[in-house]
Amino acid sequence: MTTPLISIIVPNYNHAAFLEQRLESVFNQTYKNIEVILLDDRSSDDSVTILNAYKNNPLVTATIFNDTNSGSPFKQWQRGLEMAKGDWIWIAESDDYCDPNFIASLLSFNEKKNNKAGVLYAQSNDVNAQGEILSNRITYTAQFEPNIWYQNFLVKGTEFIENYLKVKCVIPNASAVLFKRALLEENPITPVQLEMRMCGDWLFWLRLCRPTYVGFVATPLNSFREHSGVTRNHNSYEKKRVRCSEEKKVREYLSKENVSQEPEISLLYKNWFRQNKVRDIFSKSFYSVRHSSTSTLHYLSLFFKQHKTKEKLFKKVGL
Repeated sequence: MTTPLISIIVPNYNHAAFLEQRLESVFNQTYKNIEVILLDDRSSDDSVTILNAYKNNPLVTATIFNDTNSGSPFKQWQRGLEMAKGDWIWIAESDDYCDPNFIASLLSFNEKKNNKAGVLYAQSNDVNAQGEILSNRITYTAQFEPNIWYQNFLVKGTEFIENYLKVKCVIPNASAVLFKRALLEENPITPVQLEMRMCGDWLFWLRLCRPTYVGFVATPLNSFREHSGVTRNHNSYEKKRVRCSEEKKVREYLSKENVSQEPEISLLYKNWFRQNKVRDIFSKSFYSVRHSSTSTLHYLSLFFKQHKTKEKLFKKVGL
């Protein structure tokens, strides 16, 4: 197996409870040609103390502690990507951890496939704060028939997007992914992504996968941490609204790439309309999720239809 340099970016914010396990799983990889970039976004817990204990490790090439919180996880990604020197990059989120053979297994798989893939990822187990397995991510892709994640695969990036990644973010965790640095564009993190909290990674993978092949290893080599602080828990009215608003930006990007997605836009509207009442049609924010392919009148008709509103309501609001 060839031994390209792997740049491992560990962006941390207030994950002291999980940080040592994450770092040990990085430094104990069986694959050794690595550099490690440690980042902290002005944590208020004991994270800096833990990171300082590792910063003199010869594999660590940079340790950056922010003086003020950046307000965006993707600003940390951006900073790490700017410093990375490796042929491949791994964004190892600070609350997750992995198998010691994570890197070696992905690279070995790719070598068997003639090194075609520029994006490689492994299956994940969801674990709780104590590291106990809650579920396997195979359930996350159960809606697809067949569920190709039951086995290893290599697929062209455009096909991966058209069949799977356009539907939802089927690369649910950055910690499970290795990708080639050569795939990064001049601005790998866009201004739109920097404003995102929930869908920025989805947009990142869409842009990254398009020009390459995507490889997947079905062995659960990554542990994806579920705990109260994770932003992916869409458990409040406001978070659900933000999630819909950000998905609309993803849908607009896909449309610019000429990806057909009528069922997905329809589902987005259904989810968004559930968060709105009739009086909200007079609010500018109500229209923030309207896709450019949908006229305002059709958008409103879909809303009223979902709410089972009769024609007299159309007349009442002057439509």
